[in-house]
Amino acid sequence: MHIVKTVPVGPLLTNCYLVGNPETKELIIFDPGADAKSIKQAVKELGMKPVAIMLTHGHFDHIAAVRNLKTEYGIPVVAGEEEKELLTNLGYVLPEAFRENYPNPEMLLLTPDWFAQHEELVNLAGLFITCLHTPGHTEGSYSYFFPAENMVIAGDTLFMESIGRTDFPTGDNDTLLKSVREVLYELPDSTTVLPGHGPATNIGYEKRYNMYTWQKKKRW
Repeated sequence: MHIVKTVPVGPLLTNCYLVGNPETKELIIFDPGADAKSIKQAVKELGMKPVAIMLTHGHFDHIAAVRNLKTEYGIPVVAGEEEKELLTNLGYVLPEAFRENYPNPEMLLLTPDWFAQHEELVNLAGLFITCLHTPGHTEGSYSYFFPAENMVIAGDTLFMESIGRTDFPTGDNDTLLKSVREVLYELPDSTTVLPGHGPATNIGYEKRYNMYTWQKKKRW
């Protein structure tokens, strides 16, 4: 059994997910992109202890509250190994168009406590999570699959009937499509997809209705 609480944060309404285990009374914070106060209030309402912060990627709208929450709870920050360089490059973390909203942008830069590896299985809060490298939105984008709970936190790789943008540094459209088709679409069709923005969906629905990921069939 598990609990998922979604806290939309920041001007881009990023989905910060709190995934809790009622048996251990612990939870994991995914992509705390802003508004640490609202996230703390949601944690308090759940009555569980945070044990880690996990990031799908390093863009500002997914990490802005990390420092505050790490200090508050004294917990490690986890990101994909391939995102290490991006997280220390302000031009990559915070595009120029969004700078005016951040008077101290250097505070966004991070060095995670440990880095996830592709297909690594970790146990946090008593929940097993398979870390999946799904590059394309950024080089180090990761999705986190909960096999027992049959859900995946996909960040900005896959949305309902859409995919993530690839025009920011380290992004690549062909790579993103490969990640969706060859990694995420290999998960069971019934897998719930929790995206970085917008409503939840599932793998089977996206295979059928996501026009961005359709492949043209060759006719001979």
